[in-house]
Amino acid sequence: MSVKPRGRPRRELDASLLEAASSEFLEYGYTDANIERIALAGNTTKPALYRRYPSKEALFEATLNYLAKEFELDLRCLDPARPVEDALFDLAKLLYEKMGTAKVVSMSRLGARTSLRFPALILAFREQIRSGFMGPVTAYFQGLNDRGVVRMPSIPDAAIIFATLTGRPHERMIGLELAPHKVEPYLRELVRFFLAGYVANAPRA
Repeated sequence: MSVKPRGRPRRELDASLLEAASSEFLEYGYTDANIERIALAGNTTKPALYRRYPSKEALFEATLNYLAKEFELDLRCLDPARPVEDALFDLAKLLYEKMGTAKVVSMSRLGARTSLRFPALILAFREQIRSGFMGPVTAYFQGLNDRGVVRMPSIPDAAIIFATLTGRPHERMIGLELAPHKVEPYLRELVRFFLAGYVANAPRA
C-alpha cells in the first residue's frame, strides 16, 4: 500500500509564505501585491495559502507581525555602570543603523501608505515595533531618573523622542541621508542636546 506524502510542516510553510509576502508587500504595497506571486515565491499554491490565511488582509496582518521582529535589538550597551553619554551614543548608533536599512525604510513607507486604509492595524504594527526596544530603553531612562541624573516627566515620551531624532525615519522615507562622515558628529550632538533638555536641576514646568 502506497503512503500519501505529507505536506510541508506548518511552521516551515508559514515562514516561507511570510518571507515571500514581506518582499511582495514591501515592493508593491498592499493594493498591488499579488497573491499568486506570493504563493509561487513561498513554494506553495494559492489554495494552500488561503487555507492558512483566508484573505489578503489576514495575510497582510500576519506579515506586519512578522516584519515587526526586525526591531528586536541587542541593547546591552545600556549598562548603568557606563557613562551616560557613551551609553546613549551607542544606543543612537544602533537606532540610526537599524532605521536606515533598506528593509526598515520600506516598512516605514508601507505603513505610511496603508495607514488610512488600516488605521488600527498600522497603529498596532507601530506599537509592536516599539516593543522590540522600548522596554529596555524606558527602563534605562527610569534608572537615570531615579538616580537624579535627569528629570524626565514622561519616560515613554522621552524614549520616543530619542528614537525619532536618532533614527530619522521621516527624512529617510523621502531619501534624505547624512553623509557618512557626518553621522558620528550628528549623533554626539544629538545626545548632548537630548540630555540638556532633561537636566536634573531644570525647573519644573
